[in-house]
Amino acid sequence: MPEFEYKAASRDEYKSGRLTAGSELEATTMLTEQGLTVVSLRQRNPLEIGFLSDFFSKLDRELNERMGMTEKILFTSQMSSMIKAGLPIMDALSTFVDQKSSTGSARIVGRMILEIQAGRKLSEAMARFPKIFPPAYIAVLRAGEGSGTLADSLGYLATQLRRENDLANKVRSALIYPIVVITAMVAVMIFISVSIVPKILLFAQSSGQKLPGYTLALVNTVSFFTRYWYLFSLLLVLIVVALVGFSKSKKGARILGRLSLRLPIVGPLVVRYNLARFSRVLGGFYIYGVEIVASFDILAASLDNPLYRDACSRINDHLTVGRGLADAIANEKELFPSIVNRLIRGAEKTGNLGETLDKFAAYYEEELEVALRNLLSLIEPALIFILGFGVLGLAMVVIVPIYKITSTIK
Repeated sequence: MPEFEYKAASRDEYKSGRLTAGSELEATTMLTEQGLTVVSLRQRNPLEIGFLSDFFSKLDRELNERMGMTEKILFTSQMSSMIKAGLPIMDALSTFVDQKSSTGSARIVGRMILEIQAGRKLSEAMARFPKIFPPAYIAVLRAGEGSGTLADSLGYLATQLRRENDLANKVRSALIYPIVVITAMVAVMIFISVSIVPKILLFAQSSGQKLPGYTLALVNTVSFFTRYWYLFSLLLVLIVVALVGFSKSKKGARILGRLSLRLPIVGPLVVRYNLARFSRVLGGFYIYGVEIVASFDILAASLDNPLYRDACSRINDHLTVGRGLADAIANEKELFPSIVNRLIRGAEKTGNLGETLDKFAAYYEEELEVALRNLLSLIEPALIFILGFGVLGLAMVVIVPIYKITSTIK
């Protein structure tokens, strides 16, 4: 009979253990009849002995303990509301588990409850899931715990997550249309080249006619790629692996990062995104009293471009010796426009640096959205032109030869 490992919750406690049942449904029913809500349930593999047991446990967590962005926003927002309403943290977490039943997010929150029952704080329990709750998230949460503003810090984090999600959705929306069009165009061209053009060649040979040079060139090219497709596939895989390896190296990441900043169209988008992210995370640190000098490594890790990460390290060096943020940023003119330095210098004098950085982040996010819309408005006519050119090329390669052959036969 199969053996199952489970973690389950009641209103008063959390339990974990093993039970024997005929199926997963039967195991769930047995736990439910005991007044428990199943947090996680996994059938043990007969091979789970020694190190294999750890392997299967880790594999199960990777596959089943996930929390998407929408669920993370919901969890953060609900926790803020329930704690603000006076609900204890354990009850708030249990309420979320009850709502989500046996989903991956419920399993994650169930493990967090076990951590808190062991005496850890909420931030420490969340820090056990760095792929879901990044260091910047934990830093603000920890500061909120220390200052007694946990509900407010969770509310702030929920707002920031919504903004990040909205921005990511807009970027995806801007990219989906051109990607779909280009993919469809390439697929049509491959289909015509592989399926139709060779038939035209056979038809021409059977009728004793010669094909135009450009059609023969296409036929020979397709024939060459078809004959040696495995070599080209291997070459493509090697190129991809080499590029990934190059991008993972420190030198390669910096080269690609610098290149992305200098590209005519992509560069301004990369700058705006990193400035928005820098301002948003650092603004949250200032608002909730996170130790800035000690947290610049966390800020750097939240940025995508390695040049901005290196800049954060240099800025932190200046802050460590007592210089102000504006003076430290003044040395990074290549990455931070002068207006950033002027606004931060003014905010340092008035003492509202956190709010200023937060507004600055909103400004650059809006600039990024406008730039994406403008880019999309340029991409659409460019794609129409490329499609028209592709149709014309296919007409010359396929339709014109057929017309000439049929005209000769008549």
